[in-house]
Amino acid sequence: MTVVPVAAPTRMAADERAAVRRAVADVVDSDRWIGGPQVTGFEDEFGRYVGADGARTVGVGNGTDALVLAFLGLGLRTGSAVLVGADDGGYSATAARVAGLVPVAMDTGPLGPTAATAAEALAAAPVPVGAVVVTHLRGTAVPLDGLDAWRRAEGLLLVEDCAQAHGLRVDGAHVGTTGDAATFSFYPTKNLGALGDAGAVVLADPERAARARSLREYGWERRYHVEHPGGRNSRLDPLQAAALRARLPYLDARNARRGAIAARYAELVEMLPPTGVCHHAVMLTDRREALQSELAERGVETAVHYPSLVTEMPGLAAYGASTPLARERQPRILTLPCFPELTDAEVDQVCAALAELS
Repeated sequence: MTVVPVAAPTRMAADERAAVRRAVADVVDSDRWIGGPQVTGFEDEFGRYVGADGARTVGVGNGTDALVLAFLGLGLRTGSAVLVGADDGGYSATAARVAGLVPVAMDTGPLGPTAATAAEALAAAPVPVGAVVVTHLRGTAVPLDGLDAWRRAEGLLLVEDCAQAHGLRVDGAHVGTTGDAATFSFYPTKNLGALGDAGAVVLADPERAARARSLREYGWERRYHVEHPGGRNSRLDPLQAAALRARLPYLDARNARRGAIAARYAELVEMLPPTGVCHHAVMLTDRREALQSELAERGVETAVHYPSLVTEMPGLAAYGASTPLARERQPRILTLPCFPELTDAEVDQVCAALAELS
């Protein structure tokens, strides 16, 4: 029996794989294995793709560091709080703790937090709040109009976590362009994936971007001279930058394939909004464990993104108001296979299993 994986990041179309091989070989044959033209080239190209520029786009080691450097680049005060989504997997809260900040969970509906749930979290915060982190989960855009107006009235910065939203646009504008900072992960399973860990942070203010660029390399303003506190070693590797540059031209087509797969599933089962760029195709079921087992018997792998709310993870020590919306939905979510390299036969296999079991 063929097993349909929930993710297979090493699958790649032949032309894309060839482009990546050429790009990596160019780095191996070059004299720049740290920094250099591949990194600046990717910053320029990806910056333009998301509606920014290379000067405000900072390549870093991974998506978590992108969040940390966004917080530090924005100058959030140590010990202050940031509002994070209750169901975002804990990544924003982890980065907040690394940056010396206090995570406070917002309740989230199927499309994310709202001005109302953010206001409830703000009231529950034990210390002054400096920023709101909005995560565009599953490749679906969080509606920002009301939330953005609310946070501006409260004097809060806005960080958009776009780790699952490469290529996601609303009215022609890429997500991440509303806030003060946008962060990206290029973990191999992301819509735009590297061959390992990689990330980027895009800041609206060029001076803040320059600070983040310094902080990714120890806080140097010049070599061996630490100017800014809070620096670390989180440089984007040229090998990863080269691979990402090679893969970027394929991203929109790959996103369209994701959407087509998710649309097939939506004809058969109840799904969370499968709009946007469909990083995860998440169905809702009242019998998750049984259905996972039954799908596995039919050769369909599944996953849960994510099994615990932020307030349920003791290592994060997150605060928060009640989260009834996220808590009601969390036991019902189940992620189905949805990545561009799934074959038509594999998609048919998943659909046949869903039709039989639903």
